[in-house]
Amino acid sequence: MRRPQGFAAFTIIWLGQIVSAVGTRMTAFALGLWVWEQSGHVSDVALLSFCSFAATVVFSPIAGSLIDRWNRRLTIVMSDLGSLAATVGLLLLFLSTTVHPWMLYVTSIVTGAFLAFQYPAYAAAITQMMQRGHFPRANAMMSLVRSLPAVAAPTLAALLLSVTDIKVIVAVDAASYVFALATVFLVAVPQNERSTSHTERPSMWRDSAFGFRYILRRPPLLGLLGLSFAVGLTAAVTWTVMIPFVLSETGNSTAQAGVVQTVGAVGGVLGGLLVGALGGRADKMKFVLGGVIGLGLLGRVVFALGDSVLVWSLSLLVGWGAIPLIDGYTQSIWQEKVDRAVQGRVFAAQQFVENLSMPLALGLSGLLADHFFVPGMKKGGNLTAYFSGLVGTGPAAGMALMCVLGGGLLVAIGVVGYLVPLIRKVEVIMPVPEEHVDAVDVA
Repeated sequence: MRRPQGFAAFTIIWLGQIVSAVGTRMTAFALGLWVWEQSGHVSDVALLSFCSFAATVVFSPIAGSLIDRWNRRLTIVMSDLGSLAATVGLLLLFLSTTVHPWMLYVTSIVTGAFLAFQYPAYAAAITQMMQRGHFPRANAMMSLVRSLPAVAAPTLAALLLSVTDIKVIVAVDAASYVFALATVFLVAVPQNERSTSHTERPSMWRDSAFGFRYILRRPPLLGLLGLSFAVGLTAAVTWTVMIPFVLSETGNSTAQAGVVQTVGAVGGVLGGLLVGALGGRADKMKFVLGGVIGLGLLGRVVFALGDSVLVWSLSLLVGWGAIPLIDGYTQSIWQEKVDRAVQGRVFAAQQFVENLSMPLALGLSGLLADHFFVPGMKKGGNLTAYFSGLVGTGPAAGMALMCVLGGGLLVAIGVVGYLVPLIRKVEVIMPVPEEHVDAVDVA
């Protein structure tokens, strides 16, 4: 029986990733609440994500080299198998021993290391599975892997925690990885052109640096990467304190925090559908930069100044909706402008820089919140004289101030992007490489 190919094959794998992402989102939400309840410190919650992103950053260059050497199926399967093993290990911890936060941090490091292979492999596979005009549609679908499961996962996790415990959630996560793995074997996955070559290859360590050299020699791509880094760093610093802010304002109501995240995730779904409807365009940067400004103004400033679940939810709805515009069209530009034979290494280098913003932001946000903004905005704090009229006073006020300042910075980043021709006109300045055939050997 002939296995599905092209966009149909991508859709089947995508469905598996949706199911897997539901389990992963549930586990992440539950672990975040568990750590928050154990310590009550933003820095401890941030450290959980810091470990995962830091591991992804460290292993990205190596992953890029291997992705361009191995076939796509192997790299995707290896990533999911490693994440499954880490999840099973986490389940065994909760079943057999007293769990301490450091154990969760170790598990996050292992998971992050395997996730280093996932994004570059999928991004490169998209360009080989379909025509260039369909890249935005496929990237919009991949953005739904992040947002669509988040519509149900936080609420479902909160409901499960009210009637059972975290072990059930982790078990569901493990089962979802098995389902995702099965979909990869049901379809024809494009074989990497370089993996079938018999020409001499450079050492893996030298090869790992190729993607960085490729970007550095192309200033428009370097400018686009710098924009992504700045947006990721600022957005992550503020995102880390948003749910603790809601919990602080609602008396630690996990149900209300779940509602806010769920409604916000609907915006991500709508944004992904919008990108899919708009399809390939010649003015992608207009939507990218507009999305950055919208994320800062409506997704951060309005959120911080709100005083109800309704306002917080609507703010996240709009802010999260801007993310598929930013990520989907940015990634489509990379896929259109980078030679297919080197995309594994280039996308891994891109991932390295973009994800580097995450551990930096997560480490920085906890320190800023716990040691500067939160104490500074308590009654008598050294920041109240300047900002109490804007965000009030108290622990939540410190986190709100972080969101206001971060939102203003995002707006400034978007405006600067418009003013710099190298960034605004990247689609015009960068040539499209010679097209490869759309159908390649499959494994």
